[in-house]
Amino acid sequence: MKPSIDRSVLGFWNEKDLRLTAAHLLDQLDTVLRHNTKQVTPFLSFALRDWFEGILRKEGLAYLLAGGFPDAERVRIVIGPWGEALDSEDANLAILEAWPANPQARLEHSQILGSLLGLGIEREVLGDICAGQGAYYLVTSADIAPFIIDYWKLAGREKIKAALCSQKPNILSDKGEEKRITVSSSRLDALLAHSFGVSRTLAQEWINQGKVRCEGLVVNKAELKLQPGETISCRGRGRIKLLECTQTRKERTAWQLILYKSQRQ
Repeated sequence: MKPSIDRSVLGFWNEKDLRLTAAHLLDQLDTVLRHNTKQVTPFLSFALRDWFEGILRKEGLAYLLAGGFPDAERVRIVIGPWGEALDSEDANLAILEAWPANPQARLEHSQILGSLLGLGIEREVLGDICAGQGAYYLVTSADIAPFIIDYWKLAGREKIKAALCSQKPNILSDKGEEKRITVSSSRLDALLAHSFGVSRTLAQEWINQGKVRCEGLVVNKAELKLQPGETISCRGRGRIKLLECTQTRKERTAWQLILYKSQRQ
């Protein structure tokens, strides 16, 4: 019998909820190792996915990422014994389409997610939520899809209809806007403020409220120094992909970045 995974790796996580999710992932990994059977994870954020992929590679197990959409941010991971053939169908995904009963109404991402959580649905069974032409598309576990279709009737104050998506989703483009900003330092609060065009005080409030993540992890230090290649997200605002930084003649820092104002999460 294979030994259990070393649980000391859970020390990577400081947040209680993330540590519990990570422990569950290790339980699933143990099941694969002990019983040579496939397992499917909940939908994972980028940070959890990156951490868990590192462990899977170390163990030499077969795995496959499935999120329903190309370049999905939230994915389920199908895990199998070494050499096992895996298929995206093993992830048991369903794509739903939701649209307002009033054709003139416009739905918002916060309404969609809030109303689903209001039904008592756990975030871990929900994947990306993407805006489309006149509708929203949602990836979820196929097991919960019938419940959502039957009971999801409101998003905010708008009456909605939901059904299984019968054709390729018509998702709005998420190309982002390339920008160049100049800041006095590469602190998190300074980059947030200049990128989103708000005051530094407001950027600090977002950080204190737990709205800001770096590489998928909540950060609460406004003075955090950022590096090229990192992605910063702010709930309700969008995300920033940092490309490169250079020093200016006036001893300031110029950042090249991409600002995404996406409805996806």
